[in-house]
Amino acid sequence: MVMFVRDFTLQAYASVIDAALKAGYDLMPVVDWLHEPRKDGKILLLRHDVDRWPQNALAVAEIEARRNVRSTFYFRTVGSAFNPAIIRQISDLGHEVGYHYEDFYTAAYVPERAIALFERNLTKLRRIADIRTIVMHGSPLSRYNNMELWKHYDFQKFGVLDCILSYDWSDFVFFTDTGRRFDSSVTNLRDSIGARTAHNVRTSRDLQEYLSERRHQYVQFSTHPERWNDGLFRWSQKWMVDRIANSIKRGICLLSR
Repeated sequence: MVMFVRDFTLQAYASVIDAALKAGYDLMPVVDWLHEPRKDGKILLLRHDVDRWPQNALAVAEIEARRNVRSTFYFRTVGSAFNPAIIRQISDLGHEVGYHYEDFYTAAYVPERAIALFERNLTKLRRIADIRTIVMHGSPLSRYNNMELWKHYDFQKFGVLDCILSYDWSDFVFFTDTGRRFDSSVTNLRDSIGARTAHNVRTSRDLQEYLSERRHQYVQFSTHPERWNDGLFRWSQKWMVDRIANSIKRGICLLSR
């Protein structure tokens, strides 16, 4: 009899963090690296894109804080993701809070409208926390990448750095949970940073082994906290949503060939 083991639980996430700490990685938020990159030591940058279910983001933040680990949480300013109380709690735990922007898509790809919306949303977030870095929301069904906005404007004029555009990540290995696995390109349409990828790292257990074996000096790990659930109902709900989304993304890839 084969026992079914659930991946993408908060317990699994905690195990990844523990494996990185045991392996001697220095875990840090994005802002620390962008302002002071280092040449020595093993580095693991932790980034969380909060698309929805901010309660999950708080649970992840607490797991890290209990281990004296700081990371970056990028918040959207629409829908359920924008929860000022939770954003403030995460900031108070010592984590970086950034803006997960999607203004080019929201403004129907009109640059003038998009930059006005970007400034308004950034100001809204800055009433809650000190925002020093930003990263685009993938908006996988949109025609254009939200980073297209910066072909028309300069984000640095707003006193922020961009998680993707402000650094050459080619020396890093990048892992993201997009597609509910860490080595998929078919179900990951836009979540990339120009870094290296690692093959045969599909599950969080594989990622633990990768970190434990110290296979690379520089690693960035990006999660969507809504995907990591201990409760069976929420876990099953997100598992089903991911399966549907992955099927749609595969269809988009086939049509674009």
